[in-house]
Amino acid sequence: MNRILFISLLLFIFGSSFAQDEKSTYKKFDKSLKLIETQYADSVNTEALVIKAIEAMVKELDPHSKYLTAKSLAENNESLNGSFSGVGIQYQIIRDTLMVLSTVPDGPAYAVGLSPGDKIIAIDNDTLNGEKLNNTKVKDKLRGENGSKVILKVIKYEDKTIKNYELTRGPIPINTINTSYLINKNTGYMRIASFSRTTESEFQFAVMKLQLQGMQHLIIDLRGNPGGLMVAAINLADNFLEKGKLIVYTQGAHSPRTEYKANDNGTLEQGKLIILMDENSASASEILAGAIQDWDRGLIMGRRSYGKGLVGRNFTLTDGSALRLTTGRYYTPSNRCIQKTYDLGKSNVYNQDLKKRYESGELYSADSVHFNDSLKYYTAAKRLVYGGGGIMPDIFVPIDTMYNSTFFKQINQYGLLNYYAGLYFEKNLKQLRKKYPDFNAFNKSYEMTEDEWNSLSELAFSMHKIKGSAEDIAKSKDFIKLQFKAFLARDLFDDGDYHQVLNTLDTMVITAEKLIKTDKAFIANQVQR
Repeated sequence: MNRILFISLLLFIFGSSFAQDEKSTYKKFDKSLKLIETQYADSVNTEALVIKAIEAMVKELDPHSKYLTAKSLAENNESLNGSFSGVGIQYQIIRDTLMVLSTVPDGPAYAVGLSPGDKIIAIDNDTLNGEKLNNTKVKDKLRGENGSKVILKVIKYEDKTIKNYELTRGPIPINTINTSYLINKNTGYMRIASFSRTTESEFQFAVMKLQLQGMQHLIIDLRGNPGGLMVAAINLADNFLEKGKLIVYTQGAHSPRTEYKANDNGTLEQGKLIILMDENSASASEILAGAIQDWDRGLIMGRRSYGKGLVGRNFTLTDGSALRLTTGRYYTPSNRCIQKTYDLGKSNVYNQDLKKRYESGELYSADSVHFNDSLKYYTAAKRLVYGGGGIMPDIFVPIDTMYNSTFFKQINQYGLLNYYAGLYFEKNLKQLRKKYPDFNAFNKSYEMTEDEWNSLSELAFSMHKIKGSAEDIAKSKDFIKLQFKAFLARDLFDDGDYHQVLNTLDTMVITAEKLIKTDKAFIANQVQR
């Protein structure tokens, strides 16, 4: 037999066998479902069974593949696209009342005249009280299709009159950059909460503003950033790296190697750069940090990042739900995959990793971090880095012991500082607006008084029987007072002002600012400055 013909016949037989096996698998599932529908003793919800079957299959894969309902997919897409359709208010539930804290400039609520301090008592004639007054239900009522109408019944703050407002829902931006400002005369600070389609434009606007004010160096805060769109992290890394340098590459069993490189429009290729990370910085955050670290472009400071090196993609199903499947892994320029280890089908064990880090003392000491010697890699300057477990910082900063106070943990658990700030906002809004016309005036002179501290302590005890010990108060009182000020700043002015207030006592931010003022740490780590 002709050799080519023989090989072709083998391939045909193998291919036919594979197709038959694959077809047999699908038939087995279809027949099982059909038998349950037609032969089972009781009636069944077929749709629910299929969803449970899909969830069971996906559970046997990696910890980040999952089934998304149509609602979950829509919410996921909103965060990635950087906007949702709604009325544009920031609110807080105070004493069983929905109070407006602020309105989005030029948004629907702003356009009809809603103001801080106004109280919403009904939405579409549905009175808000009892079980109806929770954040999830309120959010569902305020959001809706773009262009749809909603009627709000409101008690006005100024004169206590009751008015009805008809609003047309519109696009409301979800800003991914919480705040950006000059932390000193030539150093900018920027906190990025996540990565979406709008992150790059937000970043460029913030950089332009800071450069006009004299920025030469930059601190990027990625703590708590869970990631988001990979391309957004790639675009940000591109600003710091020279043309042609590899930022990241992806590869999977069904996805060929795809490389993403810097082009020639980097606006921040010079100047000192420090990236702040912690154990909750993941995915796209790690792509940005990995590229910066591997090319020795800046210093990574903080604690070992989460360790998510998997590339996920949403595949929409016929009913609007979706499968989020891991299609590959991403690799930093030094060829390391920073995905931490996991066992297939054991996501419950995987999810205990952060707890184990705390129990092992890793959050307090870099010596408690151990990497596999087989996962050694080297940066462009031949610095040793590791794969297989997140991004290890160049400069380790332990978690602050102020958070260890039992009193702080308890009031934080119940959200009491946020609640008390809302009460204070409601009671003193007129005086606060008059005394502090802008954030700078507030930040410079406001300080929580002892009477206010005592009121907070009394509230904590009356609502949840929380009482701080002398040791607890000594350890965390200054920080608790500062966090109250931060919540109040957010309610009065802007979300980003919350972080600007807290940064004055933030050990990691303070350390980063000090290091940027000298060359020592950059020289010691062979990092560009």
